[in-house]
Amino acid sequence: MNVSEDVDDRGDNFNASVSDKLLRIQRDIGIALCSSSNLLTSLERLLETTLNIGVIDCGGIYFVDEDTGEIYLVMQKGLSEKFIRRNSHYVSDSSKNALLETGFPLYGKCFDFVDNIPEDPFTNSLRGCGIIPIMHNGKVVGSLNVASHTHDELPSDIKDSLEAIGAQIGGFIARIRSELVLEKRQKDLQNLFESIEDLFLVIDIGGNIIDANKKTLERLGYNLEELRKLGPMGLHSNKDRDKVLNVMREVREKNHTSFSIPMITKQGVSIPVEVKVTPGKWNGKDAYFAICRDISDRQNAEHLLKKEKDKLQNYLDIVGVIIFAVDRDQNVISINRKGCRMFGRPESGIIGKKWYDLGFSEEFSFQGRKTFPKIMKGDKNVMEYSESSIVTGTGEARIIAWHTVVLKDDDGQITGLLCSGEDVTEFREAESALKSSEEKYRVVFNASLDGITIHEKENYRLLDINARGCEMSGYSREEVLGRTAEDIKRGKALFSMEKIRWLIDTAYEKGFANAEWEGRKKNGELFWTDVIATAAKIGGKDRVIITIHDLTERKDAEKALMEIEAMRKKEIHHRIKNNLQIICSLLDLCSMDFDDTHVVQAFMDSKNRVMSMSLIHEELYRSTDMESINFADYIHKLSTELISSYSVDKDIELEINVEDIFLSMDTAIPLGIIINELVTNSLKHAFEGSSGRISIDLQRGDENKFILIVSDNGIGFPKELDHKKSTSLGLQLLNTLVDQIGGIIEMDRSCGTAFTIIFDEKGRI
Repeated sequence: MNVSEDVDDRGDNFNASVSDKLLRIQRDIGIALCSSSNLLTSLERLLETTLNIGVIDCGGIYFVDEDTGEIYLVMQKGLSEKFIRRNSHYVSDSSKNALLETGFPLYGKCFDFVDNIPEDPFTNSLRGCGIIPIMHNGKVVGSLNVASHTHDELPSDIKDSLEAIGAQIGGFIARIRSELVLEKRQKDLQNLFESIEDLFLVIDIGGNIIDANKKTLERLGYNLEELRKLGPMGLHSNKDRDKVLNVMREVREKNHTSFSIPMITKQGVSIPVEVKVTPGKWNGKDAYFAICRDISDRQNAEHLLKKEKDKLQNYLDIVGVIIFAVDRDQNVISINRKGCRMFGRPESGIIGKKWYDLGFSEEFSFQGRKTFPKIMKGDKNVMEYSESSIVTGTGEARIIAWHTVVLKDDDGQITGLLCSGEDVTEFREAESALKSSEEKYRVVFNASLDGITIHEKENYRLLDINARGCEMSGYSREEVLGRTAEDIKRGKALFSMEKIRWLIDTAYEKGFANAEWEGRKKNGELFWTDVIATAAKIGGKDRVIITIHDLTERKDAEKALMEIEAMRKKEIHHRIKNNLQIICSLLDLCSMDFDDTHVVQAFMDSKNRVMSMSLIHEELYRSTDMESINFADYIHKLSTELISSYSVDKDIELEINVEDIFLSMDTAIPLGIIINELVTNSLKHAFEGSSGRISIDLQRGDENKFILIVSDNGIGFPKELDHKKSTSLGLQLLNTLVDQIGGIIEMDRSCGTAFTIIFDEKGRI
């Protein structure tokens, strides 16, 4: 690496050809720099001129950021994309920055200076390079970096040329930068000019408008050309023009002035403005700047303030409290009518008197005189609120609640006190009565045998709970008082958040809510409660009172009664079943006394009908609720009993397709007899041979209907016989029972015989 430190000392050694070459380069650079006002275009031409010098075939120009010290590549020629990506930016503390700050040109092999070397053919073939600092006023503002793919060392004449270029372009870069900064500042100034919310007019020495900001044009409704033609005089009414002329004379004499005057918009609307005129320069010429502030809002506010002051004075005179002010010497300086009436004196008999001589008690007057100096020194903790008794002009003793506020001047110095006094005699008497009532309420509240809680609707906050409520829940009053919805969510309550929300919201909406819920005590124990919520006004505020009655004893009694009732029903079904079985046995015994087959068959039919009812009661006896039975189990048992009774010498196949359907006793008994009649009829009349098939289907249909189908593959029902008009006891009983369960019956003779019955079951489970 070769560092050139003696650039200035070598000038005398240039030979003629080198000097000519340098002059040509400087001429070309001068042409490149002056041919365009655009910085990047100039830099591009400069770099092209540099690359025409000897063995140099690629290079770039870097700028140093004045604020951050970071280095950026701003123009390049002949560099690969990979090289640019890795070497286009250097941070302020990089080695590249340290090299530049020396201010000396650096020459050598590329790999001695490049840190981020990408793997590409362009970079791998780089050989000699040079880094020439670009200086201005002794400060590095950039660098000219060049390289060669053919030479390891740049020739000395090329080095001289490069250093001459670096010395020549520093001033150009600084000038272009300054022009850019100036242009930016001018734009910023224009933006500021346009963003001013006040009306801004620029007026030349002759009194002509030469410019105006955007706000002025928008507010007055003119464009700039119209304003220039109109002039300052045209912006005011005829009656104000003399004032405008006087102001213009004053401006010429004093160079600045301030005044208030209305301006007239293009639409003829008068706008009150406050104008401040100051001298200045505009585009290099003397001018006046007129800043006009629209004071419409301020005038409206001042008008409203005056009205409010008048209202305040009226208020002080009609307000129902005593109001008076005292100065630092404790003399009364003002008092309202109420104060005069209460103290029984005219205003003239009070103003100028000491406040403590107006009729206060001796104790209150003594304490007031004692604390007054502390208040005047700024002590805020004394006598902000107090109560005292006074003797009125009629000799009546009244209790007055006093509030005091310090009065301050514009400098913040305390000048006195403003005192307001409210007659609270009746309130204190009512408060005493309320306290007595509260004590009575608390006795009744805590003596209640039910738990009682009081809630506000907002966040369901618990405001009060009685002793019984604490006993029932297991929580102390301190644990739950002030409890909110968030506490309820965390389980710190008898009931869940959803239940409490429903209870309180329903009570607010309808005035009343009631529910039976299980409550959870603090120890986790569950118990049944009857909860009643009632909306009420307490202290003038909407509240909900919740009464909680412990149902433990009642629930235990109900459970015992239910168990007794269940046992009673079970015993009844058991006895009915036994009685029906006795009847079946009696019918069997009676049938033995007859030889007539028809008579014996009649006894058997009756016995099977009774048996179908007996099976119902047996199923009810075995069921858990004793109100309904699983009819699928019942059909299996009934059909099996019938097959064994009627098909002793026949091989009858039984197909049962029944869902698990639970039916009440009122439906099960008639339906059981219906199945008994249909199956018995098939067993007695359907089969001529020794075999056959009987099918029983019971399924759920649409719209809460049930469908029962009893069919056989026998000889079929006689065509001449109408099942709905038959005199047969079995068929008459069948139709009667179908009507009893609200059903309809249809018969199909197409393949054996099939009876279809569709019915409702109101009480099914």
